[in-house]
Amino acid sequence: MTYFLGVDLGTSSLKIILGNDTGELLGSTSNTFAISSPKAGYSEENPVDWQRAFDRAMTDLITQFPEIVEASLILGFSGQMHSLVLIDQTGKVLRPAILWNDGRTSAEVQQLRETLGEHLLSVEKNIPLEGFTLPKIMWVQKHQPEIWTQTWKFMLPKDYLVYYLTGLVFTEPSDAAGTIMLDVEKQCWDEELLKQLNISLEQCPKIQPSTKIIGEMKSDLKQRFGFKGSVELVMGGADNACGAFGNLTDPQAQGLISVGTSGVVLTYETEKPQQDLGKYHYFTSVMADQNYKMGVTLAAGYSLDWLKKLLAPEESFTAFTQSAADSPIGSQGVTFLPYLFGERSPYFDPSLSGALLGLRAHHTRSDIIRGVMEGIAFSLRNVYENMGIQSTAAIEVFRITGGVVKNPFWLQLFADVFQTKIEVLSFDEGPAYGAMLCAVAGKNDSPIFATWQAANRVKVVYQPNSDQASDYQKAYEQFKKLSDQQAATN
Repeated sequence: MTYFLGVDLGTSSLKIILGNDTGELLGSTSNTFAISSPKAGYSEENPVDWQRAFDRAMTDLITQFPEIVEASLILGFSGQMHSLVLIDQTGKVLRPAILWNDGRTSAEVQQLRETLGEHLLSVEKNIPLEGFTLPKIMWVQKHQPEIWTQTWKFMLPKDYLVYYLTGLVFTEPSDAAGTIMLDVEKQCWDEELLKQLNISLEQCPKIQPSTKIIGEMKSDLKQRFGFKGSVELVMGGADNACGAFGNLTDPQAQGLISVGTSGVVLTYETEKPQQDLGKYHYFTSVMADQNYKMGVTLAAGYSLDWLKKLLAPEESFTAFTQSAADSPIGSQGVTFLPYLFGERSPYFDPSLSGALLGLRAHHTRSDIIRGVMEGIAFSLRNVYENMGIQSTAAIEVFRITGGVVKNPFWLQLFADVFQTKIEVLSFDEGPAYGAMLCAVAGKNDSPIFATWQAANRVKVVYQPNSDQASDYQKAYEQFKKLSDQQAATN
């Protein structure tokens, strides 16, 4: 029997899920690691911590399922996008990884906008932002030139993990697109851009297909874990690309909403982008010749968690959010702007701030809780409406993933706010599931892949209530008006 493993290297933890070749999801395990913030606006991690998290999680998985040590294994990977890892010729990590949510690169972003903005929009299909990899490289070049001089390769987080396991330096198109150094149409590094910014092609990892087997686990690691069979690896993809791969089966009709710490709206692009580039992210998927649009609300689920810590730190989330149903649509005039970290889409303004507006003496805790839940959904609708008319008109159903799937009230709220059918699938394993599907695809066995695609069935469907559409529309228009006003005055 062949077992498939999906490894997701997130921002604060590493997760591994395990499945077999009959389409059965067997179990999972995870391990955490810490983020460091040595200065205001800095966000870093030690890549060695990712290795240790993998080792601990894999050891735990073997304890749960000892039969895998005798079997053939294929591992697929997903990971946090954009974060920068630098290594020298010996494989030594030269500095802590600069994470996607690090905010130190505003000067570099401004430089790119002024000097290469049109080029980036034309070739990379994106505008420069602090979160992307290229400004981080430029920051190292400027502030730590001695480290850049020693740099043999830059990597993305999941690619570093693959390097640790195989000794091979690769990436794949979905993560490469998030560096904003990839020629999206040609699917190769943009050598003209690299030359202008003194980045050598040799410092870039070679790009491999997301579902191609690229090598085997190093023999010393196989021995340490006790593996007797083959342990092969595919690159997998960026976290959101893997999330889409694991949840969407009809690129033309389905969209993805993910509500975790941040929130994401994602739709596959069936045509080359003709308009509105720069109002959303445009990246490459894990499937050949398939790109996607994506927008991000930085503080989605985080906003609700933030409110709970302020109002009811000891209360369960279920009990805390239940009272939201006691407040009417529109939260009696309370409007929440979820810009606690500034905002990515559609304003791209790190100076925006969160706000609870319209508060009066008669408002209750229920109004505030509902207002925050509505504000997060309104923000993601705003993101979606700025992703272009072509995709908007095509989406018939959104599949939703993340912590939101545990909350039926919020799921119905999303269906009503978007006025679109919302589906929850049987497996909500996040990007790890898409990474495992990349591993399944790597076996190049069509019946097994079809079995796995069919395994993740629709569990619950939420239909939009047309009777409530008008009330939600009024509340959304108020949210949009207040958001636009803040963006215009910043």
